Amino acid sequence: MRICRNGLLSGGALLVISLVTSGAAQTQQAVKKPTAPAAAGAMMMAPGSEKWGELPAAAMVGTPSIDLGGRLRIAVIQGDPTVAGRPYTARLSCTNGTRIAPHWHPTTENLTVIQGTFALGMGSKWDPAALKDLPPGGFASAPAKMRHFAQCKSEAILQVHGIGPLVINFVSAEPTQKAK
Repeated sequence: MRICRNGLLSGGALLVISLVTSGAAQTQQAVKKPTAPAAAGAMMMAPGSEKWGELPAAAMVGTPSIDLGGRLRIAVIQGDPTVAGRPYTARLSCTNGTRIAPHWHPTTENLTVIQGTFALGMGSKWDPAALKDLPPGGFASAPAKMRHFAQCKSEAILQVHGIGPLVINFVSAEPTQKAK
């Protein structure tokens, strides 16, 4: 490389540096070439397009301590709630007055009220005074094995998501006896 008297590079040295720099820039551009996002696994669902069905008997363990008093249905939105360790999203629909007896789940349950009013209480025994109303947009999260119960205060739609399996273990209505 030659430096002229005025401290600037000579034409030949400038050309070499220019070629090296532009070659590096072209290499970097090739590496940074944008890629199209993968569409696999993506999904969208329009409101009202859910496919509603009955709760599977295998998802309910034990006997509820109170009468349901209404109708409860499920629509699986994403994933499979029956598969352990896999994420799922489902919607529950319940009629006004439907009661869900004290129960617990083996994994964390996350719930968002989409429509209507849903009341949730914590504990192993049905206690209407412990119910707290959740209006549309309300959210609740119950850690694994936390005992809780609920009631639909109107026609309601709830979105439930978590990691499977989604199992409802009803709390026994009978007091447990201690071994002697």
